[in-house]
Formats: sequence, C-alpha cells, structure tokens
Amino acid sequence: MNSREFQYHLPEAAIAKYPISPRRAARLAVVHPEKGVMHETFEDLPSHLGDARVDGLWANDTQVLHARVFATKSTGGQLEIFLLSPADQTVEEALSSTDSLAWKAMVRNSKRWSGDVARASGLRHDLVITREEDATDGNLVVRLSWNSQDGGSTFADVLNDLGKTPLPPYMRRPAESQDREDYQTVFAMTPGSVAAPTAGLHYDDTLLEHLASKGLPLHRLTLHVGAGTFKPLSEGAVMAHNMHAEQCVLTKSALQAMVGQRRRVATGTTTLRTMESLYWWALHWRVNGVWLHILPQRSPYDELAQHAETLEWTDLQALRAILDHGPWNDSDVLSFETQLMIVPGYQVRMVCGLVTNFHQPGSTLLCLVGAILGQNTWKSLYQECLDKGYRFLSYGDGSLLWLCKDR
Repeated sequence: MNSREFQYHLPEAAIAKYPISPRRAARLAVVHPEKGVMHETFEDLPSHLGDARVDGLWANDTQVLHARVFATKSTGGQLEIFLLSPADQTVEEALSSTDSLAWKAMVRNSKRWSGDVARASGLRHDLVITREEDATDGNLVVRLSWNSQDGGSTFADVLNDLGKTPLPPYMRRPAESQDREDYQTVFAMTPGSVAAPTAGLHYDDTLLEHLASKGLPLHRLTLHVGAGTFKPLSEGAVMAHNMHAEQCVLTKSALQAMVGQRRRVATGTTTLRTMESLYWWALHWRVNGVWLHILPQRSPYDELAQHAETLEWTDLQALRAILDHGPWNDSDVLSFETQLMIVPGYQVRMVCGLVTNFHQPGSTLLCLVGAILGQNTWKSLYQECLDKGYRFLSYGDGSLLWLCKDR
C-alpha cells in the first residue's frame, strides 16, 4: 500500500485554530457499519456508548509539557527550542531533577547556532542552554541548567515558568496563555507528552459526569505522545515509514479493570495504540520468553501473526499474561515503548470502537483510521464531514467509529 493513498485535500479554512466552548459541544460523526453516518455532538456520546452496551471507556491521561522554549543567544539572535525527551533519563526523573540535565531537542535554525550559550528568563527562573551534540535522528542534545529565585526548583517548575504550549505547526499561530488550559485534557495526570491526545480534549467535567451516570467511568492509561506523531508518511510503501517509539505506562489496577471488560472503547489513537500493543507485547513474551523494551512496528505483520492464529491468542490471555508474568519488578506500574504501526489489513483485537479526531493528510494516524473503516469509507466520511463544515485536526471535531455491527 502506497502512502499516496492517505492523501486528501484539506482546506486551510477547515483547520480549527481554536477550540469550541464548551468542549462537549464539538460535533461528533458516529460511523456504524449498518446505520451509516450520524451527525451528533459529544453530548450524545454517553447515549451511543450506553446503547452499544460498552463496559469500558479508556483514555490517555498523559499531560502535555510546556516544551517550547524561546531563548536568546549571546550574539543576540533568537532560538526556538522544542524539547522532545530526556537524553538519558525517564521523563519522571528529568522533571523532578534539580540539577542540570540533557534533553533531545528540535532547534529551529540550528545550523546558525555554533555552540554559544543561550538564555531564557521567566518570572522566577533563569535557564541556560548549551549545545552538546548532534543526535542520531537529526535533532540536537542540549544541556539545561537553571537558577531560581527561591532555590530548589525542579525542571518541571522551570518549564511551567518559561515554557510555551507546543501547538502543532499546522495551527500557524503562536501559543497563547489560554492554550495552557485548552491544549490539555481535563483528566491529564502524568506529565510527559509534547502533543495532546486530542480526542480527549472534547471531554469536560459535565460530560464525564454524564458518562459515569451511564455506568461508564473513565479508565486511564498513559502513552507519552512524541513529536513523531506529526511526521508525515514517507514516500513509497506505507510500511517503509520509520514509526516513532512512544512510552506506554500502565498500572496493575488498570489491567485488572481491562480483564473484566468485554466491550471497550478507546478515546484517541494513542489509547488504541497502547491497548493493541499490549496484545503483541504479551504474545512476544509467550512465544520468546522475553519482555521487549521496545515493541517493533512490524510485530503484527511478521511471524508473530502466525503464532496469534496458531495459539488462538486472545485479548484476555494477553492481559492475564502481563498481570501474572509481566516485568513488574515489585511495583504496581510497568512501562515499555511501542513502535506499533496500524495500517489497513490490521485486525483490531482490544476494542470495539474508537473516539478520534479528523487527522492530517498523509499521517500515520490516518492509516489507523483506514485500518478501522477501510479506504473507501474513511475517504467518503472525511469528504462528507468537510462538506458539512466540520472542523479538523487537534482543536477540531471528532468521530465515533464502530468496528463491527454486533458491537
């Protein structure tokens, strides 16, 4: 399958630059295999999930970092530094650090930065940034050190003071103070992302209360969204694209809840990708006796797929394997990274439905939508919603995609 098949014309006017208020007033295209497309709003989501007898609604509770920093070089020139991930620590360790640390970063006009010191100042902190080395992926590694007025500040404190919300480039505007709230889900708990899990932006406290009244409290897992989510598909074969790795974090209580559910719905592609990764991660352990640190993107398309069929490996077997044999290390939390790439032809195993936004042309997220709906259906859906004035991308409207008619 060629990456050209995931292109469509997206007018600039259809890209939402700001969110709608209240969040739950966003439009919702409900796509059912038998009933076709129904045009609703997110206020109708509880009714649709209740009618479908959904017993598990899942969402990604990652929190977006204020990861964009504007600094001034000693020569007077300006630098825009997009902090991607810690170079040699976990996100949790880096954010709690009170010492200097190294981060991988994307630096605009990096070729003009020869290595002189850059500085950024906020209300309570002064940040010093030095260029350390070139990373293997074309980005940089920078060294960050800081001073604070009251002493003892963590790097999380520094980012909250100096950093800006890392809005996606397609919004074509600078971040504003309101974006700190708008570009964050109301249930965000675990700092670590450089992009929002945008399907969750439609949920507000009122909608969560309505969902709970239907017996659908929100269950949480974590995938820290990386900048690779904006990387367009490579030219040529879709699977030739180098899929980015992202960290998944799960608790025992979350997996135990998942085991007791039969009709799950994922809020967002990141949530679905995490849940599907659990299936293949556990199957790899079952076949090879090893828990992978990074799940490769081709896992569902290589010999593991044959084992899934031969062993009749189910979602419940996968979840129980992780609970009983996973690398918990005397903890109630485990983590791994996934490069899983979901494309048309992939069989979704962990959920019966997906809540998701309308995605960029030529993106891996659109490949995932194509895997659920099929090529013809997603294209006709996107065109129909464009014709009806839906708002697209991160601050735009959303959809509820049912996988099959009996769910």
